[in-house]
Amino acid sequence: MNENENNLDQHELEKIRMRKMKVLMEAKKRKEAAQERIVSISEKIDYVLKVVLVPEAYNHLKNIENNEPYVYQAVYNELISPDVIQNIDYLLAIIQSRGGVPRKIPLDAIIYLERKAKGIKSKIQVKRGDDMMDLSSFLSKG
Repeated sequence: MNENENNLDQHELEKIRMRKMKVLMEAKKRKEAAQERIVSISEKIDYVLKVVLVPEAYNHLKNIENNEPYVYQAVYNELISPDVIQNIDYLLAIIQSRGGVPRKIPLDAIIYLERKAKGIKSKIQVKRGDDMMDLSSFLSKG
């Protein structure tokens, strides 16, 4: 009887181990699927950026990403809203059905967003006679 009970206990332990293993495997699969989805969303966003930016602007943005990650994140947040992320598949379908976008975002816009993220103000100087003044002072004196 004692040996029979021992076998039953072993069998129950094995069942518990199997259930635990199954739960762990399912959790691992869910985690991998979530990571795949994140990678594919970031790849889709990168594709959209390639399509909507002129090549120089895209290259400049990638350069910022490599050299100044915090500035890149600020520019990225300006370009890619949560709404864009939610509707990324719809956006891709539109881009593919139309063969691209009618107007692309120029390099100037990326430089503007970069300067905004860095807190760099415009410093356009105007010469009036012998005086040099910034554009805002010149326009306000008008």
